[in-house]
Amino acid sequence: MVLLATVCWSLAGMFVRLVPGLNGWQINCWRGFSMGVVLMLWLLLIYGRNTPARFREIPLGAMISSAGFFALGSTMYVTALTFTSTANVSALGATAPVFTGIMAGLIMKERASLAAWIAAMIALAGVTFIVREGLSPDDWLGNLIALATAFAFAGQTVTLRRYRSFDMIPAIAVGGFATFALAGLAGGFFVPAETLAVLCLMGLIQLAIPLVLYARGAKSVPAITLSLIALMDVVLNPFWSWAVMREMPTSAAIIGGLVICAAVMISVLGTPRAPTVEN
Repeated sequence: MVLLATVCWSLAGMFVRLVPGLNGWQINCWRGFSMGVVLMLWLLLIYGRNTPARFREIPLGAMISSAGFFALGSTMYVTALTFTSTANVSALGATAPVFTGIMAGLIMKERASLAAWIAAMIALAGVTFIVREGLSPDDWLGNLIALATAFAFAGQTVTLRRYRSFDMIPAIAVGGFATFALAGLAGGFFVPAETLAVLCLMGLIQLAIPLVLYARGAKSVPAITLSLIALMDVVLNPFWSWAVMREMPTSAAIIGGLVICAAVMISVLGTPRAPTVEN
């Protein structure tokens, strides 16, 4: 489920190509709104009139953490891209498994295995190898925001893992509407009517479906392995560009991608399966 979620996330680049006239705020605004609506419909389909109870049963701290980390992470990602290069954002985003491992240990006492830590270092090296030519130490503000984005993703992952006895989809839906508000206030509300269908589809396929899968996967996959599998997005994004648009990836992207795949395999095979907790 976590791998399938990553496959869906990796379609972001393909969707962005379908709306070339929009900026990051506009895309983030309406895909967040679409995601929130789709998740609400999902909850109504599954729980019916008991849906409000599913919101109330989530601890307030869990609701705020999950929704807040999602909204802040999505918003800071767009902000980071306006201050620094995509290469910097990608490389610093690869620190998420490290943050996740530390946070999981401190907050949940979920100790990452040696294999997982080795995998995290290997994956970080793989991402850095891919984007090394575009890295710049001068864009300190953008780099700081990109690092905060990785921290937010780690926080979201640890929150889902810590509160795995609850269905956290309601909290994620709240995060989608919060993203809509934040990105909208930054200028994302106004988009051409003909792009809304693409953005709604993006919210469904690239956010709502993978987040449901990721939340379900968090019930049995250790936190650091969750974020390591999510790093496969760095590999899959250029793959879709090659498969659909015939954009040939660079040799660095191929080599770095293989390194990331190896790191994920080390983490998955070398980490004992965590117990599943059903809600």
